[in-house]
Amino acid sequence: MIALLAVAAAAWPLPASAQRMTRCDDAQRVQSVKFSGSPRFDAITLAASIVTHEPGVKTRWFRIGDAPCLDSLELRRDALRLAVMHRQVGWFQATVIPTIDRRPNGVRLLFAITPGSEAVLDTIVIAGLPEPALGTRGFDAPLRALEHTRFDRTRVDSTIDRVVARLRDAGYARAPRPQSQVVIDSAAARVTLTLRFAPGRAVSIGTVQIEVQPLREGSPRVDSSAVARLVAIRSGDRFRAGAILDAQRDLYRSEAFRLVLIDTLTPLTAVRDSVLDLRVAVAEAQTRAARVGVGWATQDCIRMQGRVTDRGFLGVGRRVELSARASKIGVGTPVNFAPALCSGALRVDPFSEKLNYYIGSTVSNTRLFGWPVQPVFTVYSERRGEPFAYLRETSVGALVELARQFTTRTAGTAGFQYENGKTITDPAVSCARFGQCRPEDFTLSLFGRSVGIVSTSASHDRTNDAVNPSRGWRVRGDVRAGETFSPIVQSLTFYRATGEASTYFRFAGGVIGTRVQMSRAFAPGAELVDGSPLIPQQERIFAGGQSSVRGYQQNLLGPVVYVVSGASVLDTVGANGQRVVVVKNGAGYDRAVPRGGTAMVVANLEWRRGFRFIAEELQFVAFVDAGNVWETHAEGFRWGNLRATPGLGLRIVTPLGPFRMDVGYQPYEPRAGRALFFTSGDNTGTTGDILCASPRDLTDPRASDIFACPSSYRPPTGRSVLSRLTFHFGLGQAF
Repeated sequence: MIALLAVAAAAWPLPASAQRMTRCDDAQRVQSVKFSGSPRFDAITLAASIVTHEPGVKTRWFRIGDAPCLDSLELRRDALRLAVMHRQVGWFQATVIPTIDRRPNGVRLLFAITPGSEAVLDTIVIAGLPEPALGTRGFDAPLRALEHTRFDRTRVDSTIDRVVARLRDAGYARAPRPQSQVVIDSAAARVTLTLRFAPGRAVSIGTVQIEVQPLREGSPRVDSSAVARLVAIRSGDRFRAGAILDAQRDLYRSEAFRLVLIDTLTPLTAVRDSVLDLRVAVAEAQTRAARVGVGWATQDCIRMQGRVTDRGFLGVGRRVELSARASKIGVGTPVNFAPALCSGALRVDPFSEKLNYYIGSTVSNTRLFGWPVQPVFTVYSERRGEPFAYLRETSVGALVELARQFTTRTAGTAGFQYENGKTITDPAVSCARFGQCRPEDFTLSLFGRSVGIVSTSASHDRTNDAVNPSRGWRVRGDVRAGETFSPIVQSLTFYRATGEASTYFRFAGGVIGTRVQMSRAFAPGAELVDGSPLIPQQERIFAGGQSSVRGYQQNLLGPVVYVVSGASVLDTVGANGQRVVVVKNGAGYDRAVPRGGTAMVVANLEWRRGFRFIAEELQFVAFVDAGNVWETHAEGFRWGNLRATPGLGLRIVTPLGPFRMDVGYQPYEPRAGRALFFTSGDNTGTTGDILCASPRDLTDPRASDIFACPSSYRPPTGRSVLSRLTFHFGLGQAF
């Protein structure tokens, strides 16, 4: 019965909106389409499955164009389509009744769905599967997992496809889809499924024939031996469908070919033959390209990038790329010609005062000595700033990396990176963390510093869309171990580990997304400064911002140092006769400087939903972000220290991904921290002294000691709701 209904629905091709071209009275025009009673599908999915549709936002709001006309025949077909959808996923008795609410200005439609009893796949009978290799699970394991679950025909078919794909990957190249028989007990809503497999004999590879089609008339530039090297399939190998896909992927990844076809020369119907001959046909592509781009971003202002690529460098599969990028254009010296074009936060960020740049050259190969590993070697020079946290200037850097795509969803990398340069921190952080509170100390901190880092990372992605996921999950993790040298610290070893897990599922007509991030930095044996190990600023952990806890500005969640101006302090003389300053009661600060931490926990919960009655390209978002950053030697983790910030957002679907605007609400009092005053008055720390301005006992002989400065200053809280809001703009989902 299900197959007949599916065929009947397929026999009615969806007309190309013929009803929009039909003349009709206003009373016959469709004003809205609603759905009720579906246990499985949301309104957006149901609306995409039928022909009858409601007018768009420009017709409803701005009266541009006419609403579609009601077609009674198509309305009945739509009801059948919706019923077939539900019967295919386990509700065999599903019925759909369309209700028409006629009004003077048009009709309002309601498709009332009655699903009936849920059919359960009670028993699966499987025959014909071979024994698996020793130590591996049986071929029937995915099918057995479907027993006693709802009989979703789509899920059953996809599971059968997975079993057949595994058979073919194990050498059974001629394995067809099994014969199936479905027995339905309608009264008990039980289903028995019988599957009979006939995988045939395991086969091996015979000859591998290579054909190269040249880009232009004449002989091809690519030799067939180079193609054979990338294919890496040899005569006598056991047939593996996965190896065929890997070979095709490697050929495309080389970007030297515009078309790749891998086919069998021996007919798959030759059941008695245990050898398959392969034909690899490739068509050459243009191997040289250049690209230039210009854009704008919240944290970068105007940015430009250019790239020149040669995908046939010293042979097919080898690639060389020259790239250059520049950001902070408009606000960073020497191109600070239009700061008004940049975000307000960028204009007050001291690490955005210079132009950021990157110049580098990368050489890569599709395989490493025939192994399915992609080597990458990069040499570069760059200047990059992390807002409010630090500015990293690398005179010369090198990166050697090995990347491996284990499966279509699992990837891993391992590499070594060396940089020679300097990390410029805010003088307030240099004073509070490193004890460099004099101008000559701060100058010393700018000397060259070399850093060597060994890193490895892995990811597994089971989502249905890499850019805008609505189902599935993914996990990522990376570990870094490095050593640094400088005049201040002769040698320092540090480690950092980061893990992330995200899930996505349908809920209440929309999508629920969750994410948990954890990070930890270590420096065994390092000197403790202010209760925190001496770790390079670029390796410390920061949080807060458009892809983290959105109730805070970028990097400003966690320990902070406040810089105050002369108008905010009282100037007096301490018990030892030295100058002492203290923040006035209720006085504000010039800027907050993140210290960073050695541990982080961030959790995100987001619900996003599109509303068809407004526009299909528009999504509304509600979210709650929670987390914190702390210094493990100075404080421990406490649940009460987590900061949760709710918010609302808007997404507009574009060809480049969702453009998003998020507004986070920060309900907490500002975090207490040290207040520092720069006697030079220019807040640069390169001249003059840095004095403690935190509230304290001014009669204490140590009141003028900068190293005894307490974290007792808490800025005044804005009373208005607007002062607690943080706005973020970006491209792509937050996670």
